[in-house]
Amino acid sequence: MTKRGITILLLLCITTLFGCGPKEDTRLYIYCNETFWYVMQEEALFFNKIYGFQVILIPIRAERTAGTAEDNVEIGANRHAPVPWRSMPKDQGDIVAQRAQIHPDIERQIERIAEERFGNLFLSDSPRHDDKIRSTALLADEYFVCYLTLTMLVPKGNPLRFRSIKDVLETNQKLGIVDPAFDGLGESSWQTLGRIVPGGEDAIPMELVQLYERQYDLLEALEQGDIDAALVWNATSLTSFLLEKYGDEYNARHEPAMRKAERKKDREGLRSILRAICEQIVEEHSFAETVPLTQNPDERFVVDVYMVALSTAIEYGFCERFADFMRSKQGKDTLHRFGFVTE
Repeated sequence: MTKRGITILLLLCITTLFGCGPKEDTRLYIYCNETFWYVMQEEALFFNKIYGFQVILIPIRAERTAGTAEDNVEIGANRHAPVPWRSMPKDQGDIVAQRAQIHPDIERQIERIAEERFGNLFLSDSPRHDDKIRSTALLADEYFVCYLTLTMLVPKGNPLRFRSIKDVLETNQKLGIVDPAFDGLGESSWQTLGRIVPGGEDAIPMELVQLYERQYDLLEALEQGDIDAALVWNATSLTSFLLEKYGDEYNARHEPAMRKAERKKDREGLRSILRAICEQIVEEHSFAETVPLTQNPDERFVVDVYMVALSTAIEYGFCERFADFMRSKQGKDTLHRFGFVTE
């Protein structure tokens, strides 16, 4: 065999053993809080099917005072996903748990992200969390995603005929709000309420206000009649609540059709099935409707939401690719269906 032939043979052996070079890591680790958990499940699913990137969602949530099982979150146990698959395969849960170390205090979790240098993107609805990311030098870039608008929900049919939040307080009815001590948007809700109520925060009748640690708890109280109205950010919270509470039943009902669409690689068919699940759950189980916060149609109370590319990301181009997908027509359509406003 000639020297040239030997060289070619060696190159072929090396290529076979080691590949043609370093492989692109097509996994994106995204920290996500419960406001965006369900819409991100779907965004991640279709991003993977279109671009081949596996998106692994890592839950972040505010600290809870009660001793519940949720105080120690197992990453691999994504409860009540809106589709029968999971963004976090169980065989990867241990690896991510070692690196991310999910903590019930979101600000402490952000500190852990900075210490472990792990993760690509971070999506939360809380300005407080964004400030913490900046203070820990984790901010590499940010991409606008949507607006959140403060909304008042009342029981369907508006039996007490509320026209604004002042009607709730002036008639001595019970108003529910997310506890500002545990949630950044709860803090924003409280500050907004203080601007609406004559006399400011000090004039808010605390005997009429019920505080809840999660929007889920708040909406459950409204569903059960424990409060007469609830302050939430966007009606999207209602859709997420209904998916969390009733999603498993509808997943089972539509799973054969979803699996068939997956086998045929029919993405539009799969989208239409997921859209039908959301529409059916809302139609059959919705218990609330919106009422303006004030009678002035020009008054809107809005929070801008940005997805943060973390300085711990290995390749910022991958982060930008996912952010662009969320802001594409397909991504926006999903956001709109879950009640988010993008324009």
